[in-house]
Amino acid sequence: MTPVLPLAQLPAGHMHAVTVGDYDVLLANVDGTVYAVENKCSHYQFALSKGALCEHRVRCPLHHACFDVRNGEQLEAPGMEGLPTFAVAIEEGQICVSETPQSTNRPEPPEALPESRPRGDHYDHVIVGAGTAAAYAVEAIRDLDQQASILMLGQEEVLPYDRTAVTKNFLQEDDPIEKLPLRSVDFYRKLGVDFRAGARVQRLDLNAKSVLLEDGAVIHYDHVLMATGGTPRKLSVPGADLPGVYTIRQPGDAVKLREAVHSHTRVVIVGGSFIGLESAMSLGKRGGQVTVVSPGEVLFGEVFGEAVGRYVQDLHEAAGVTFKLGRTVTSIQGAGRVEQVVLDDGSSLPADVVVVGIGVRPATDYVSGIAFQKDHSIKVDGHLAAHGANAWAAGDIATYPDREGEVRIEHWKVASQQGRIAGRNMAGSSEAYHMVPFFWTNQQGVNFRYVGHGTHYDRIVLDGKPGETPFLAFYIRDRHVQACLGVKRDAEAAAINELMALGRMPPVDQLVGQDWLQLCREV
Repeated sequence: MTPVLPLAQLPAGHMHAVTVGDYDVLLANVDGTVYAVENKCSHYQFALSKGALCEHRVRCPLHHACFDVRNGEQLEAPGMEGLPTFAVAIEEGQICVSETPQSTNRPEPPEALPESRPRGDHYDHVIVGAGTAAAYAVEAIRDLDQQASILMLGQEEVLPYDRTAVTKNFLQEDDPIEKLPLRSVDFYRKLGVDFRAGARVQRLDLNAKSVLLEDGAVIHYDHVLMATGGTPRKLSVPGADLPGVYTIRQPGDAVKLREAVHSHTRVVIVGGSFIGLESAMSLGKRGGQVTVVSPGEVLFGEVFGEAVGRYVQDLHEAAGVTFKLGRTVTSIQGAGRVEQVVLDDGSSLPADVVVVGIGVRPATDYVSGIAFQKDHSIKVDGHLAAHGANAWAAGDIATYPDREGEVRIEHWKVASQQGRIAGRNMAGSSEAYHMVPFFWTNQQGVNFRYVGHGTHYDRIVLDGKPGETPFLAFYIRDRHVQACLGVKRDAEAAAINELMALGRMPPVDQLVGQDWLQLCREV
């Protein structure tokens, strides 16, 4: 054991980073007991000491993965693993820590699982989709059930991957698709998961509990998870099918765009969505001359408000992006390939490449035996069950009960955590989904952290000024904080996430100037 810090320097509710041998270690005092875990988030290895500690939960400031410092368990996505833990002893007033971890909390599939093969064409668990929700679901199932047969059906020709990277670093750089997957083929093989890439589902009959594949194969199941995400919406204007018009959702889409955009390529982005503007940023870094067309007068006006929207626009314009706001596309023209984009005011934009980023629709056309919501999503209960006791839905296709009413949220972290909870429930648990929604976006190198879900907010309370200082923006409805956006105040946004989850947010008139980390310590 190595002495690292006087106990008196780590009061209850505080954490401290130390070095022990080859490890960066996080010390946390929870109600007088000191715990030690590795000081690296399992997602991007960022220092957890820069985040927020609330009771026994430490939350990463980057993407809000959450861990239990008492045992290293990952409580919320992203990342796929827990934290290594270290033994702690108090000797003569000094905190002493073991030189090596006592537990890694890294999943190590057994070399030989008990017999878990399907019964002919019958599986215990079928996951339709192979995104992040599916990835979390299969590991959650296997954690509780070592013998069940599991089939994961992926339409894409790639293992589950981090979709948020597609319009950011992956689009900017020339990394191969093989670097994207969250796990390896060998990992799933050892886990006893039958993964089928390029498997197109023609029909899922929830009443018959069967899956019909495009090749005519029929699969039967006991439990099914629908986790097929969204399908990009397409423009319904003349010329929308011309070569040179792209949507971006999958790695292959990004690869095609990377090949098409180089120095001075004229790029028109249709839509001021997060995907659209992240693509504008990334293609601009590849040398493209980028123009964004959006019907709104203010970017993200309904979501973030005018002050933040103007700030986002300023960031992009400073990087060379041009905007045509308050405009829509009436046609795309070209002789055999896109050459120009015509707008509703009669003007036109020269274009070599057009990227359509106008949102997605739930990919649920294959499902039968259930009534869809108006947006074609699937309604689930608080346990993510969709149809009796045998079907669940997670991610972009799920409309679920939230603190702000029934919502459908297209965020990677939400899909990850819902996949985990659905998987546990498929394996016999009865766990409610109650995570506070969170998403992040990178706009020209500035990271935006958004906690909660604002729906028809009444007003915005700003602590700081967008474009001039780091800031927090609180979205208020009926004197209740629905959501908070943080820019360059990452630890505070992580603390606010914790307080929102506990229902311990201060009154609206006390939001500005608040010590959020101290509020977490006082819980």
